[in-house]
Amino acid sequence: MNAEKRQHERFNVTLEGAFSYGSFVCSNSIINISLGGLCMECGRAIDQDQELSIILPTRPPLKVRGQVAWCRKDGLSYLLGLRFTDLDQEQKKTLVEFISSLYWRKAMCNS
Repeated sequence: MNAEKRQHERFNVTLEGAFSYGSFVCSNSIINISLGGLCMECGRAIDQDQELSIILPTRPPLKVRGQVAWCRKDGLSYLLGLRFTDLDQEQKKTLVEFISSLYWRKAMCNS
């Protein structure tokens, strides 16, 4: 997706996250995150528009609903663009606080 089409700024990160649908669970690295979604590595391709549950490494962990926006092969694994869906106000607040903490941590490391 082109940066011009993005509604939310993405932050490059190195975090562990997870998602699941049905009996399949993927726990792997989150590459970047925004208020609208994230990019994550996975060992197999997942169909576009697949609905899933995402676990974010907040304290306590935040469980949100999501959907696969895109999937592409990257070496021996796959990169998935996951879009957050149906966030309630508390989930949005937690997500904003989490991403803000990542932004400020990055700003402090770069100064």
